[in-house]
Amino acid sequence: MKITIDWLKEHIDTDLSAEEIGARLTMAGLELDGLQRLDAGLEKVVVGFLEEVKPHPDAERLTLCRVRIGEERLAVVCGARNHTAGDKVAVACIGAELPNGMKILESKIRGVTSQGMLCSLRELGLASESDGILLLPASVTEGEGIARVLGRDKVVLELGITPNRGDCLGVRGVARELGAITGRPLRPLPEIRHLPTSAAKPEIRIEDGAGCPRYAGRIVRNVRVGPSPEWLRARLEAVGLRAINNVVDVTNYVMMDLDHPMHAFDLATIELPVVVRKAQEGEMLRTLDGLEKKLAASMTVIADTQKPLALAGIMGGEASGVTEATTDILLEAAFFDPIATARTGRRLELLSDSRHRFERGVDPEGLVTAMEQATRLILELAGGEAGPITLVDAGTWQAPKPVRFRPERINRLGGVALEPGVMREMLVRLGCAVEPDGDLFSATPPSWRHDLRLEEDLLEEIIRLHGYDNVPTTLPRVPAEPPAPDPMHGLMGRIRGLLVGQGYLEAINYVFVAPLMQGRFNKRLTPLALLNPLSEEQSALRTDLCAGLVEAAQRNLNRGNQRLRLFELGRVFLPDATGEVVERERLAGLLTGPVEEANPHGAARQVDFFDLKGDLEGFFYQLTGTGPTLREGEVDFLHPRRQARLLLADGSEVGWMGQLHPALQEELDLRREIYLFEIDLEPLARVKKRRAVEGSESRFPSIQSDLTFVLPMRVQAGDLLAEATHTDDRWIRRATIASIYTGEGVPEGMKSVSLSLLLQADDRTLTDAESRELSERVVVRMRDRFGASLR
Repeated sequence: MKITIDWLKEHIDTDLSAEEIGARLTMAGLELDGLQRLDAGLEKVVVGFLEEVKPHPDAERLTLCRVRIGEERLAVVCGARNHTAGDKVAVACIGAELPNGMKILESKIRGVTSQGMLCSLRELGLASESDGILLLPASVTEGEGIARVLGRDKVVLELGITPNRGDCLGVRGVARELGAITGRPLRPLPEIRHLPTSAAKPEIRIEDGAGCPRYAGRIVRNVRVGPSPEWLRARLEAVGLRAINNVVDVTNYVMMDLDHPMHAFDLATIELPVVVRKAQEGEMLRTLDGLEKKLAASMTVIADTQKPLALAGIMGGEASGVTEATTDILLEAAFFDPIATARTGRRLELLSDSRHRFERGVDPEGLVTAMEQATRLILELAGGEAGPITLVDAGTWQAPKPVRFRPERINRLGGVALEPGVMREMLVRLGCAVEPDGDLFSATPPSWRHDLRLEEDLLEEIIRLHGYDNVPTTLPRVPAEPPAPDPMHGLMGRIRGLLVGQGYLEAINYVFVAPLMQGRFNKRLTPLALLNPLSEEQSALRTDLCAGLVEAAQRNLNRGNQRLRLFELGRVFLPDATGEVVERERLAGLLTGPVEEANPHGAARQVDFFDLKGDLEGFFYQLTGTGPTLREGEVDFLHPRRQARLLLADGSEVGWMGQLHPALQEELDLRREIYLFEIDLEPLARVKKRRAVEGSESRFPSIQSDLTFVLPMRVQAGDLLAEATHTDDRWIRRATIASIYTGEGVPEGMKSVSLSLLLQADDRTLTDAESRELSERVVVRMRDRFGASLR
C-alpha cells in the first residue's frame, strides 16, 4: 500500500516528518516497507528560459543555447532538435546527479563550454525513451524546481498492511490510524450532498443478499470523457496506478483516498434495472483485462436484464466499460461479502485492487460518502448532471455488536497499569463508542473495523496505542519442574526408527485434500470443508492418510520410480456424532514394486500381501513385544480377499492392511498393485512393551509340540493362534501355522491345520508330562471353541 505524505496531510494536520510518521506507524503495527523520495536526483534541475538557440560552430547536429534562470545566464550545448528560442525547458545545473546516475559537470563539447544539460523525460527518470528534450508550458515559473512543476516533490510511504487491517488500505484510514497514535484529530471530509440536476434514477435489485448486503448507484448524464488533469495523473502514478481517463481515474482516486472501490459503467450498454445476482452456471463474461471468464453458480455478478456486467468486487466487464465515446455513466458503490469475493477471485485467478480491498472488508456505511466524493470530482473534471442516489440494503449486514471489556483484565494480560479513563479515550480515538456497563465498559467498534470482535482484540488495540516500548519487561515465574513425558512423542520417534530400518521413507503431505480423492477412500465420512480454501485440490481436511500416500505413489510411478516403500505420521480430522471434529494421530504406509532391485540371477519378485504382513509383524514385535492379530477386513477400497483388520493382544482394533481394490487401482491409472496399511496411534501409545519371547530369554531349553486339527473352513488362522497361546500364557511362548490342507481325507467344508507350539518355562525345564498336559489342554480348548478334532 503506497501513500504520499502530502496526500496524507490533506486528512490530518501533523508536523511529523516522513521518517517519523513511518516509525510511529511501524511501532503500532503498520510496518513501513519502504520510503521513496520521488524528487531524488531532481534537486538541481530547474525551469530555464531559452533566450537564444543557434547552431554549434563545430558540429551540425548540435545546438548552442543561452539559458536564462532568473538573473543567471548559462551556455548549454544540446543534441536535441525539438526546441527553439522562447521555450521553457528543464535544466540540470552543474553538480546535479540525475536519476539515471548521470553527473552534470562543466565540460567542453567540440570546443565549446557547456554549463549544464537540457533534460528529456528519459534523463529525468520519467520515461524509458524520449524523442527530444522536455518542453514545459509557458505558464511555469522560471527557476522553479522541476520536481515541483512535474508533481514529483513527494515522499511515498510503502506500508505492509496485514490482512485484518483492510481499513488502512486507503489514505484516510492511515490518517485515522496516525491520529489515534498521536492524538491528533482527522480533518473532516467536506459535507457534500449534490442536489439532483437530473431526474434519472437507476432501479436496482439485490437478489443475492449474502454476496452483496448493500449497493448504491447514481446516473450522471452528459459527461465528457477525456484525459485527467496533471495533478490527478501525478497523484495516481505516485502510488502505482496508471491513469486511464478522467472518469475511471476518479473512481481509482476515491478507492485510494477513502478505501472504497467504485466502478463506472457506460449507461448506453446497460438494459436497466441493475440486478445483483448469482451467476448462471457456465455464463461467460469478458473482463476489463480482455480475458473470457467462465462463471460458476456460486459467484456474485452485477447484471442487467440481459447479461452480466461485472464480477462483484473484482473487475468490470469490457463491454460496459467507460470509453471516450461514453456520455452517460452509472456510478457504483457497494459492500460485497469478503469471503465470497475471495473465493471467486481465487477460482478465476483474477487479481485487482478492488478485490484486494473487498476481500479484507470495506466500510458498509461508507457507500454514500464515496459516491458523493466521486460525483464532486466527476462534475468538476468531466461535467454532467447527476441524478439522485439509489441505495438498496438487503438486510443481511449487521452492525458491529458491543464488546464488553474489563480494565482490570486488560492491565493484567497486557502487563500495564492504565486507568480505565485512559483506555476509554484510546478506544474513542479509534472510532469506538464506549459506554459504562456496570463495573465494566462496553465498546461498539466502528463499521470500518471488522477485526474488533473480542475483548482480546480491544486489549491489542490498547497496548498498540499505549506503545509496545512502554510495556514493562518482566520475566515470568515458571516452576522449575520437568514437563510430563509425552508418550505419543516418544512413540513417533520409535516408529520412525523401525520403519526406516525396514527400508521405508517418510512422506509428508498436506492435511488439505481434494474432496473427490478423499471420497474414494472414505465414503462413510464427509470431510470438513474449508471456508476459504487455497484451491479445489486443497479444500477439505483429510479423514485418513492413505489418500495422500496413493497420490504420492501416482507421482513417483509416473516418473519411473517403480519401487516404493513410504510411510506417513500425521493427524486426521474425523467429524463425530455432534458435528465436532476430532483429531487423531495416525500412521499409514504404502508398499509397491519389486521386493529388491533387478539382478542377473532372475526377474525381481513383486511385493505381495505377505510381504506387507511380514513387515507389520516385525514392526509390532519390535514395538509391543507381540505380533498383531489379523481378522477378516471390511474396508471398501481394499481387495475383498486380500485385506485384514489389525488387533492388539487385548483384542482392541488398531488398524487395517491390504491391497488397493483393483477397480480403484484402474480408476487412478496405477500400473502396479498397491499395498497399504493405516494404524491409529492412540491405542498403540497405551501398550506397554512385553518382554521378548525368543527362547534365548530363558536359559532352559524349549520344547516344540506339533498338533494337527480338522476344523470348519470358517475358522480364521488368527483366532486359532490366539486361542492356542491363551491356553497358558506362562509356558506357551509362541504358536505358528505349520501347514493348511484341504482335499482327500478331509471332509468337505473342513480343513486340516497343523499348529506348531513353542513350550518353555523360565525357572526349569518342562517335563514330558507337563508338555503332554499342555498339548491336551490346547486340544480341549480347540474342540470347545471351534469344534475341532485332533487328526
